[in-house]
Amino acid sequence: MKSKRVSVIVISALFILGGCSSSADQVVETPNITETDTPDKQIESPETNPEQTHEEILAQVTSAIETDVKLMLPEDIFVGEGYLTATTASSKNNYEVNYYVTNVPIPVNDPTLYDAHPYMIVNGTRYDSAASAKAKINYQPINDGAQKVDLGNGITGYQDAGAGSTFLTWHEGRWSFSMRNRNSEAGSAKMNDLAKEIVAKLENQLLPAPQKIGAAMFDMNSEGAAANSFMWQEEEVVYEVYTVDPLLLVDTVTDQMK
Repeated sequence: MKSKRVSVIVISALFILGGCSSSADQVVETPNITETDTPDKQIESPETNPEQTHEEILAQVTSAIETDVKLMLPEDIFVGEGYLTATTASSKNNYEVNYYVTNVPIPVNDPTLYDAHPYMIVNGTRYDSAASAKAKINYQPINDGAQKVDLGNGITGYQDAGAGSTFLTWHEGRWSFSMRNRNSEAGSAKMNDLAKEIVAKLENQLLPAPQKIGAAMFDMNSEGAAANSFMWQEEEVVYEVYTVDPLLLVDTVTDQMK
């Protein structure tokens, strides 16, 4: 059978994964996600693929998951002119979906996707107890000694620096928000501008209400799907969403997660 080269579109931007903290030495747990130095990952795919609608792909993702964890998945994902596809993995206490955007239709869970780099990652994990689930949330405290930054809409951020990076933290309800960028005047300004955009969005868009705590992390020094994340607790379950675009991430978690 003939095959052709298929490009999995990885939308790159200098946004990161990681947590912001008053201490530059804090270690933040990150998912084991492989990044790439090239913008396109080339994979082999059959010459002819059955084209499915966006809605059919999303429905197929849901039906492919077998788990006892209550599913939280995006009802829609923006893909521009590309084609949405995904790989799924699940067990009794965990599920994970890696979403991809390709230039031709690729079936869900097609083996050609396994070495590609995801556009968005969504997972849910059930722990032994609510206390164990809470311990997995990278909630960041406020450092009252840090420099105050007016983020608009009555929200104050707290900024400090160390080890070549500048950090910004703020709280909204039960959520902590943490951000990191290079320690420079330009890096600080870009970080504060992004924080203000996020705060403005959240004036009109509702985040999930965690039963205990939630954490959002934006690392402007990193690339790939692991760059930005939301994680929150619902009883003994932790839900996580990762993607390269921080504003798309906010829109997905506030408007699309059902």
